[in-house]
Amino acid sequence: MQQETIIIRRHQLGQWAGFVGGGAALLGVIGLLWQGNVTPLIAACLIIGAAGLALWALLAPQEFIGFVTGRQARYGTMAVFSTLLLIGVVALAYIVLQRAVLTLDMTEGQRFTLSSETYEVLRRVSRPIRITGFYSPRALQTREVDDQFFRLYEIATDGLITREYIDPDVNVAQRNAFGVTEDGTVFISYLTADGIIDTSTLMQVPITRGESSSRQERDLTGALARLLAAGSITVYFDLSHNALSPFDTSAQGISGINNGMRSNGVITSVLNLTDLATSGGSIPANAAAVILARPTTDLTDAEIAVVDRYLNTGGALLILADALFNQDTFLQQDGAFNRYLWDNYGLRALNAVVVEADPGMIAQTPLDIISAVVFTETDLGARLNTDTTPTLFSVARALEVNDSPPPDISNGRVILSSDSSYGETNLQALAETNTFRYDEGQDIRGPLATVIWANNQQTKARVAIIGDSDFVTNGSVGIGGNGILFTDTITWLSRFGEAINFRPQAFTTSLPLIFVSTQTLDLIAFITVILMPGLVLLAGLAVWLRRQRAQTL
Repeated sequence: MQQETIIIRRHQLGQWAGFVGGGAALLGVIGLLWQGNVTPLIAACLIIGAAGLALWALLAPQEFIGFVTGRQARYGTMAVFSTLLLIGVVALAYIVLQRAVLTLDMTEGQRFTLSSETYEVLRRVSRPIRITGFYSPRALQTREVDDQFFRLYEIATDGLITREYIDPDVNVAQRNAFGVTEDGTVFISYLTADGIIDTSTLMQVPITRGESSSRQERDLTGALARLLAAGSITVYFDLSHNALSPFDTSAQGISGINNGMRSNGVITSVLNLTDLATSGGSIPANAAAVILARPTTDLTDAEIAVVDRYLNTGGALLILADALFNQDTFLQQDGAFNRYLWDNYGLRALNAVVVEADPGMIAQTPLDIISAVVFTETDLGARLNTDTTPTLFSVARALEVNDSPPPDISNGRVILSSDSSYGETNLQALAETNTFRYDEGQDIRGPLATVIWANNQQTKARVAIIGDSDFVTNGSVGIGGNGILFTDTITWLSRFGEAINFRPQAFTTSLPLIFVSTQTLDLIAFITVILMPGLVLLAGLAVWLRRQRAQTL
């Protein structure tokens, strides 16, 4: 049997060099645009492309010149390069559009559109801000849900806000540097001129997920507002009347909340009401809020006058009023300061300790009170949940709200004890023998308020009273919703981040019906834009070669 002889002519070799060179050059250009830098593979494609085209021009100069001048348009060479050109144009168009991160909200309720209130905050962004999220492979679905609205912030600020995702299982050093303990933790911070995270501005975003994930936008926008306001808010701790010190690092101290506020951009300082009253001074004008953290004795008339002047200029007051058993106790029911708060804000403390009779609501003893009812429509209770983030108070003081407050005053309750609870009024027996029992006609039936608030719509003054101070001590502030209650109370009082009233819309609580990751989009683009047309091109070349061989026989 005679062996078939294959003859490869010079111009055919040149054509093949041109095909290979054109394809390699196209892949190199696409890869360069895709990656944004020259990798060894991209460099190799560009070199092969240049060499192939040069070899085509050298081996088949007339065909190369004809292709350039258009004379070869009627031949297969032009068809091949037209296909390559089409692939290149489509691929480049995809890259441009993919990087532009174009979005179109087609939902009837505009569920994937930022609210106008968020845009008001974003207009104040003038420095680069980074959203940093820590997601392990186990939290990829959470990351995709978060990313679909994080990117809207990036678009709305023309890239001033950027996002970065870190795998805490792989980047252990970064996880420890950020203090990440939970999957899906998100931070925001300013960037330095070098594009590095400014750790002095780093703050965690308390994103609410699950059934309350409709608050995702509120959480992130609120955190951005706090970042923008960082350094402009000052909160004072009063040190008079044996109040708790913000510098006490013991388990019963409150240095944790002091450091927490500072780490979130709030300036903290101290004052002494007794000294101010003696000298005729006033609370500093820059005080966004003043904290009375468990004073043990009541305020004098002169000290109340200092507080009154401050509140009448739009000040804010947080009172942590424990149940105490000493003489002239702070906020005693018939005391001067208690009467002042009742007459001017419709709030007061009662001479009663909350006792829980429902076994399901008792933490350790009947005096350890778990929040039974939370008014989540208030700014102070919006992020609290009796199931997942309950508060825990120890020996809590019962509080009262006047439902017919003075003119211009709005007030209300934030946390209540259960219906089975009662207010023990025999404080002497409780203090001396640690015994308590409900006595009809003497004790107060529950439910009882343990957190209350008031707002003067005319002067803009704000007051919040919490019937316990133990919940913010270093040993207890991390329990349940204790830290959330304190943070949101200070945020409301100081207007830190200025409460943003979002219209009733929400991002989806799960993945959209059709949602693919960037990696999946890249794979789809490669298959549809490059691989499939490339296979068609190879099939066409195979047919062309078969016909060429048939013509030579």
